[in-house]
Amino acid sequence: MSVTKISERLFAMGFAVIVILFGGCALALITFSGLELWRAVQPGEMLTLTKRFDVILDCIAMLTIAMASMELAQTIVEEEFEHATRLGAAARSRRVLARFLVVVIVSLAIESLVAIFKLLHDDPSKISHAAYIAFAAAALLVAWGFFIKMTQRGRTQSD
Repeated sequence: MSVTKISERLFAMGFAVIVILFGGCALALITFSGLELWRAVQPGEMLTLTKRFDVILDCIAMLTIAMASMELAQTIVEEEFEHATRLGAAARSRRVLARFLVVVIVSLAIESLVAIFKLLHDDPSKISHAAYIAFAAAALLVAWGFFIKMTQRGRTQSD
């Protein structure tokens, strides 16, 4: 067996382990979020309305990270194991980058909203910290749009 075949199998096993761990982390976060949500809405719990709200926001944050984990696992599976769609290296890189940036931008946007709502109740003086997260998401979105525009311009000029 050649060194190339051995390294391909090792990398495939590594990617498989990463996918399983991403999935496991996502399932754990979904479970924790469900348990916390149950605690937040359970009438028997002696929680204030503000505390219930904070627990629900924590659930949203956990689900956001779980969603990102699952999306990254799915991207790895599609890119590394499903070889039905053979794209050129540049097109494949753009697709992976696009999927990753969607996950990051959506996650940052949701996290910034959660942080803003929490800080409105806990410490309004720190709301600018949450706004920085929102600005980072917006900056990534603008940079991604610029990247797409420039790569399309490059493709049309080379055609």
